Amino acid sequence: MIKWFIDKTNKVPLYLQLKDLIKYYISTGAIQADHQLPAVNALAKELGINFETVRKAYKELERDGLLSMKRGQGTHVLLRNVPTVPAKSAISTEEGLLDAAKDILKNYLRQGISLEQAKEIIGQAFQEASAEGAKQQIIFTECNALQINEISHLLKSYLGQPVKPVLLKNLKDELQNVSPEASQLLNIVTTGFHVNEVRETARNMPVNIHVLITHMSMETRRKLDAFGKNARFGFICRDQESASLYKDVLKVELDNPQLDLICVTSAEKSKVKNMLKSVDVLLVSPPAYEEIKSIAPPELPIFNVFDQVDAMALRIVKDSILASDGQSVGRLSSPSYSN
Repeated sequence: MIKWFIDKTNKVPLYLQLKDLIKYYISTGAIQADHQLPAVNALAKELGINFETVRKAYKELERDGLLSMKRGQGTHVLLRNVPTVPAKSAISTEEGLLDAAKDILKNYLRQGISLEQAKEIIGQAFQEASAEGAKQQIIFTECNALQINEISHLLKSYLGQPVKPVLLKNLKDELQNVSPEASQLLNIVTTGFHVNEVRETARNMPVNIHVLITHMSMETRRKLDAFGKNARFGFICRDQESASLYKDVLKVELDNPQLDLICVTSAEKSKVKNMLKSVDVLLVSPPAYEEIKSIAPPELPIFNVFDQVDAMALRIVKDSILASDGQSVGRLSSPSYSN
């Protein structure tokens, strides 16, 4: 169930808080493609704010390509504004591939192709497919070294292809060195938090953009549950906008609406110092994790709150990359599966 909330005491404009909350729910998979958002007036009433505030947030997200607003049809999440690979129709398992290969082989054997000829043709197909795969380039981009290293390694292992890690701040320079011909075979993978930044950076290039979803792993949730509801939790992230967004989100994640979660940004040095001394458990967003880990007391339990890549999202990205085969049109592939 989606929980709608904003902090009226926060200096961040209300429409930006709502906009970021919707983007967060999209990036974590809580809100998926085709999901219908509440009507403007209904959500405004629920939040106790002006309907124009909700409309402004929706309109900006529509401009960003994340929502579709149509009179009489409502507001829907739009994560397939360009062609994607449907998860259910893609041959994404070993069993499916084996069955398909056997059916094709039997069909041609019945038509008179000898087994030796079939082996030769299949071998040639493997060589050509391998050559095409080798031409494709894959970049994973994020704003922090922690996810850059961990997710790039995961993608390389899962895809069986080289993956180049590029910090988000360096992506523009990286793309300037890519030739027009090579850009047709370029795949950029990022998390849902940065998809709009990546699309803006690569807007004039015919590249494929793929989105991964990250969330709190069950292992981390179990460890946090073990501390009990009376433990003093603190949360450190990169900016104030994220702090206001995640405060209530983490309460929901931890199933503790009464949790007194103290939130500060990594730039607030004195507050960070005090927090490191006063909390029992520290939660940290990925962009701030390495920095905080290096200065925190060794005995303080520290957890990255988005430490797992969604398995289904990973599979969809793999299917999308295998299907792109150089036929890029600046498209965006995003998870659109249902629970």
